[in-house]
Amino acid sequence: MRFLSFIFVFFFASVLSAADSVRVVWNLMDGTKTEQTVPLVLRDGVEYLTIPRSQMPASVKNFEIHHPAGTASAGEPGFYVFNNGFFGQFLKRDADARYSHGGTIMPMYGVSTPRGAYTVIQTGLRFDSQYVVEYRGGQYDVFLVYVLNGDPADSDLGVEYHPLPADATYADAAKLYRKYQLDRGACVPLKERAKTNPDLKYAAESMEVRVRQAWKPVPSPVGEQTAENEPEVGVKITFDRFKQIVDEFKRQGINEAEFCLVGWNCGGHDGRWPQVFPVEPKLGGEEKLKEAIRYAQENGFQIVCHTNNFDAYHASSIGGLWDWNYLIVRKDGIRTTRTWGGGNVYQTCPKCVYERFVKSDQERIRALGFHGIHYIDVYTIWQPERCWSAEHPLTKEENTQWCQKIFETTQKTFGGFGSESGYDFAIGNVDYALYVSFHDPGKVLRPEETAKTNATYNPTKPLPALIDRHTPFWQLVYNGIVLNNPFCATTNYTLKDPISRLKLVEYGGRPMFYFYSGFLAAGSNWMGERDITCGTDEELHQSVAKIREGYEEFQRLRPLQYEFMENHEQLAENVFETTFSDGTRIVTNYSSEPFVCHGKTVKPMSYEVFWSEEVQAKN
Repeated sequence: MRFLSFIFVFFFASVLSAADSVRVVWNLMDGTKTEQTVPLVLRDGVEYLTIPRSQMPASVKNFEIHHPAGTASAGEPGFYVFNNGFFGQFLKRDADARYSHGGTIMPMYGVSTPRGAYTVIQTGLRFDSQYVVEYRGGQYDVFLVYVLNGDPADSDLGVEYHPLPADATYADAAKLYRKYQLDRGACVPLKERAKTNPDLKYAAESMEVRVRQAWKPVPSPVGEQTAENEPEVGVKITFDRFKQIVDEFKRQGINEAEFCLVGWNCGGHDGRWPQVFPVEPKLGGEEKLKEAIRYAQENGFQIVCHTNNFDAYHASSIGGLWDWNYLIVRKDGIRTTRTWGGGNVYQTCPKCVYERFVKSDQERIRALGFHGIHYIDVYTIWQPERCWSAEHPLTKEENTQWCQKIFETTQKTFGGFGSESGYDFAIGNVDYALYVSFHDPGKVLRPEETAKTNATYNPTKPLPALIDRHTPFWQLVYNGIVLNNPFCATTNYTLKDPISRLKLVEYGGRPMFYFYSGFLAAGSNWMGERDITCGTDEELHQSVAKIREGYEEFQRLRPLQYEFMENHEQLAENVFETTFSDGTRIVTNYSSEPFVCHGKTVKPMSYEVFWSEEVQAKN
């Protein structure tokens, strides 16, 4: 009888917490505003919101979706967490503020208030959405905004509100989305895929080492490059020099790594896309490249390369490959987005580049000997957009479908696909994210400061208004599914401050090292100013010694690449614990004081691994 009473109370509480409707605010292009109440459909405990595009007003600038569970008063318990990892609580603030995040790295967010707790998942118009928290007069509102700017919607709006327990954490919100993705077959765990894919298994158990070989000045002094005005290609690492890098790795006892050659192609890094061939002559040409690939493989290393189907440069006209018709057309026409090594950067239409270049280029690149997690730049750090071309029009969803064809072809050709970040619109065909976030996880210390035990990490600064800290929200979803380096700042982490090391471990990252990560002629290098180089043999020796530090550390931690991240929580100020699906826990201590946990003392600016009994038994 007591058990039945519990069921009744739980059911009754669930019904009370379910919302009947949401408030929709339509902001029109002419400046007018209308509001309506739209009912939710409750099915199997999940609240579904659908608004057919045929029922949306004409000329919508943007519209807002306000769910009752997104409102809270300052001081109430709960949280909000966005798909970029930014987390906040309903604290009393000094001033009114607003935070808006427009990148849909995952089409979801989490929220918990006394009025309900949910993982909110978007199933329509995800690429038009923004995630907002506002604080006005002591009141919070967490809601979705969809930006159309007068254009017709590509699809119906769909939002699902999946309930969470009242005591749910941001980890619970992430795990629900992970289950949602796995249950619908959007992705497959790394542990399962690695059983039948030796290239993926090798990558999961080794570091990523990128080798930038050659490039023209960045940003380019010449916008529209031709044979007459093309800047000179500067060379840093020839194919023969790369073989010496391999030798130094072996000499220092590094026996596994996945090398990725960058700038091996015609014109060097980002020099003439979509032109790939001939292999850059200044590096030694095609036969020397094949020789270098074989040499790395004979020494036990996996070797892949960097290509780019996303960007296009007028410099490709030198090889006869320039064509205005394979570019994406925006509503206001074809336009360049920035200037880079090959000059003005134009964005390609994925349908066009797939049909014209991807298969033929990849077959030729594979014939050079590359295999492993092949890297194509940009795609997974980008919000897919509409192509307005009359010859090859695409909606945003159709755009993603052609991207997925590119990713699938890459996996079949090389054994795996990696790109620049973790946008998950085709996550089932992504094996590696170069870096998930551009967020700087903390203060970068000068070399003389790294030895100070009182160097303290403040996880709340610098952060946007209403954001209290960054969390491994993406990793709570995708660790054990997609290999990743968590931050730009954790590139070459052994050269940097202790914060970089701790963040890589806390977030379960696969180490990534980069020869000549800094290559800009002007501006800040987003992967950091401290670099791995090999201009002299002494530089090479010192650089590989720093890579070896990461190699030795990863030897111990690499089994966790196959495990889900099951929990992440703050144990004390500047102390965090990450728990994995095999029961292993890692405690990271960013404070200036020792922290006692699970019978051990975690030193300041250090971490301890508490292996599960299962793992200890295996070892």
